[in-house]
Amino acid sequence: MTPNQTLNGRYKIIRPLGEGGMANVYLAHDLILDRDVAVKLVRFDMQDDVSAIKRFQREALSTTELVHPNIVGVYDIGEEHGMNYLIMEYVEGQNLKQYIRDQFPIPLGQVVSLMSQILNGVQTAHYHGIIHRDLKPQNILIDKHGKAKITDFGIAIANQQSSFTRTNTVIGSVQYLSPEQVRGHIATQQSDIYSLGIILFEMLTGKVPFEGESAVSIAVKHYQDQLPLVKDFNTKIPQSLENVVLKATAKNPIDRYKNVAEMAADLKTVLQPERANESKFVEDSLVEHTIVLNQDELKQGLAKDEVEKTRPIKLKMNNKINFAKKEKAPDAEESHMHRFKRRHPLRRRALFMAMAAVAFILGILIAFKLSSPQMVQVPNLEDLTQKQAMTKLSKVNLGVGKITKEADDKTSYNKVVETLPQSGKYVQEGIKVNIVISKGPNSFDVDNYVGSDYSSTKKQLEAKGFTIKKRKIVTNRFDNNRIISQDVVSGQVVVPRVTTITFTVAN
Repeated sequence: MTPNQTLNGRYKIIRPLGEGGMANVYLAHDLILDRDVAVKLVRFDMQDDVSAIKRFQREALSTTELVHPNIVGVYDIGEEHGMNYLIMEYVEGQNLKQYIRDQFPIPLGQVVSLMSQILNGVQTAHYHGIIHRDLKPQNILIDKHGKAKITDFGIAIANQQSSFTRTNTVIGSVQYLSPEQVRGHIATQQSDIYSLGIILFEMLTGKVPFEGESAVSIAVKHYQDQLPLVKDFNTKIPQSLENVVLKATAKNPIDRYKNVAEMAADLKTVLQPERANESKFVEDSLVEHTIVLNQDELKQGLAKDEVEKTRPIKLKMNNKINFAKKEKAPDAEESHMHRFKRRHPLRRRALFMAMAAVAFILGILIAFKLSSPQMVQVPNLEDLTQKQAMTKLSKVNLGVGKITKEADDKTSYNKVVETLPQSGKYVQEGIKVNIVISKGPNSFDVDNYVGSDYSSTKKQLEAKGFTIKKRKIVTNRFDNNRIISQDVVSGQVVVPRVTTITFTVAN
């Protein structure tokens, strides 16, 4: 797009605002409502990617539900000359990445305020069942009044498949990527919470926690390395605030905040005096249980052992032992040696405690394993009805997410076109699978069905979305159940789902 070019006869392009991994953004003026807007156009090199375009449109539609002061509003969705676009609220200001660079160090009170606004926006999205998947400072705008607004909700999923092939794009995203996303698992609310923790880390330190020469090396660090401590960058940061970062970025999602509301509530009080002496947060899954032995009992046991060791030597050195005693001495010594080899009660107690500790640790590991979400494969639902799809998903402990309908030339009316995640993907049990249902083709060239069998024709056309009616006429000129005439003219182009065809049938 070039300046002064008009999109859809309404949005006059003023100048480019930026480029992303999937779309370019322009400042434009709405000629009807007389206001500035942001126009997001799918990049030219992705216009032919049918899968990406479908997801762009579907996710864009879902974000129209998100009306919140901390989320960039979506006003309009459309297509012109093959160009798919979004019309969004124009936020005059800069993104959070630029804001951190220009304003660092940011006062702690301001960090808490901005982060609270971001959490409020994400909480609204999660309430509507929408996970951002690509939260990073570049997707958070700060307006001229200091208000934070999140953008690009849902767009990340359309870019997900190509992210590791676009180096410049993925470097910006992988620095905020959760460990489970690195492993290829589907993103959850806890994945967004991890990204929010990394954003908070950057606001406090001015840096991202992990850097590297490639996206893969950074991703591995998120999976393996412990996060640096923010207090090492600034000792004035209270432990309570560092704890929010540590809990949000726990490697195991179970150790993170259960939801964004819990994180927001914790962040709200971090600067209060009563939390000044808070202890450092430690992930439950990393806690090791150590058994402490009683030192006095241990010393007494060792002393008794020394006494036991000296007895055989004293028996050998006694010169007054008679012959009879000498004959019995080996038996006595052998008996004593057997007695010495028996474990001391303290040793038995220590062994028992060690075994109990091992059993306890094994129990924890088994419980963790059992409580961890199991991975299941998304079944193939194509060409199933909505009811059949729901039944098949429930059999593998998966739920049904958002159900949308779209035109499709290849899939029968009211049958499943595709799912998100796609069939064959492994996901956690309990995840909700979004389903796309076919509305049939957008347009259809009606054929001449005179002389055809009514039953087979009816079945064929209903699969396209038509409503079929039958009018019977008694006649000997046509075989029984043959179509005599039709009320929609052959060659007429119609939209099946809003068209009724009445056939006159021989009886």
